[in-house]
Amino acid sequence: MNSSLSPARGGEGRGEGAARRLTRITLALLATLLALTAALFAVACHALAPQPGEWSHTLRFGPRGWQFERPVSVPALLRVATHPLGLALLDGRSTDTSLGRWAWQRVAPDRLAGRCAPCRLQFDALGPQPLLLPRAELQLQRVAQERYRGTLTLGEGEQAVVLKGRAQLTSTGLVIDAELADTALADVYAAFGPTAIPELRRAHIDGRVAAKLNLRLPERRLVVQPRIDGFEVSGLGTEALLDAAPAMACASRQPAGEAGTRVIGWLPRAVVAAEDQRFAEHAGYDLPQLLAAWSANQKQPPLAAGGARPQGASTLTQQLAKLVYTGDERSAVRKLRELLYAVEMERTLGKGRILQLYLAIAPWGEGVCGAEAAARHYLRKSTARLTPLEAAWLASLLRGAPSVGGPGAVDTERVGWVLTSLRGPLPAERRAEQMEVLRSGWQPPARH
Repeated sequence: MNSSLSPARGGEGRGEGAARRLTRITLALLATLLALTAALFAVACHALAPQPGEWSHTLRFGPRGWQFERPVSVPALLRVATHPLGLALLDGRSTDTSLGRWAWQRVAPDRLAGRCAPCRLQFDALGPQPLLLPRAELQLQRVAQERYRGTLTLGEGEQAVVLKGRAQLTSTGLVIDAELADTALADVYAAFGPTAIPELRRAHIDGRVAAKLNLRLPERRLVVQPRIDGFEVSGLGTEALLDAAPAMACASRQPAGEAGTRVIGWLPRAVVAAEDQRFAEHAGYDLPQLLAAWSANQKQPPLAAGGARPQGASTLTQQLAKLVYTGDERSAVRKLRELLYAVEMERTLGKGRILQLYLAIAPWGEGVCGAEAAARHYLRKSTARLTPLEAAWLASLLRGAPSVGGPGAVDTERVGWVLTSLRGPLPAERRAEQMEVLRSGWQPPARH
């Protein structure tokens, strides 16, 4: 019986030996594969390592929970991503970026497509809140050494907005020139979606827009040259303000019906001089002023980093829209909503009623709303009795009221600028006399 079992044990021994050899081979192959992977990763890291002064970005590597960060050269990364091998490696993969999660697809041997839903655009000049887009698609193709072309599509379907552009890569950045062909303004608004802009559910938007854009990365310096034609809005119901007195957000309220009373004297002219000198000419928005403010705000650090408060370019009509409808959150979406109301109010209310309402509810600091209440609070007289200098000082408080230095402080430079900008029947001799009073140390009456 023992001899009959010997062949079985021998076969079993040979099987165990084969299994051990297979295990050793497998482990050796795995070790070799890991070594090759590590070597390739080391080569890739070396190839993507930024040179001194080169545009770089920190990427996360590894599976979730085991990730580590490493700076990489953005120009090198872009070259790899648009190489045929890089296109093949990116096909079907997703990456998390500061703009959102992008899903990549190789749509041609030399072209890469990326889709992001939703996407976030962050520009310091637009405020601290990112600009959210429900959907964006980028198609990118390298056409020559360090030169690219592509399209950026916002939204989807027939209302999709398409920007076509080209880019030049250098060691320190990327310069992108793009163009938006003549497009319906309604389509541009639709790209942001009704969740961000609820007014889209009831607003009817007419008009066309075209633009040329120049973007410099990594500075995120954007220059826009837009052209807007026939911008009109209806359906928001702003005609209700013809007879209604809107609620005021200030702590102290004016007597009922004050919003229907016209402010007379120098103060209306001073407010226009201080806040919106082209008030009588624009259609609710002042495009040159908007572009000038956009350019100026990009040249200074953000407020969170110690920069100055961003320069404003809101018209009086936009400020009224903010006070009545949109609130004052610093975001690009709020500005887009505000613009819709401003354009409609120009048609439904007219300049006279817009100025009348603004003067009735504008916040003047210290919980004071409205011009008449402000005149009585700060100067202890009605608006009808204000001198040009007093009106100019009161108007100067609207930007960050009360002015820097305390409730009774006088910003001589700004008040003088408002006084000089006053339009109307103010003789040169009277203007000069008021300026002399200001320079001699004029102060508002003390308040108790």
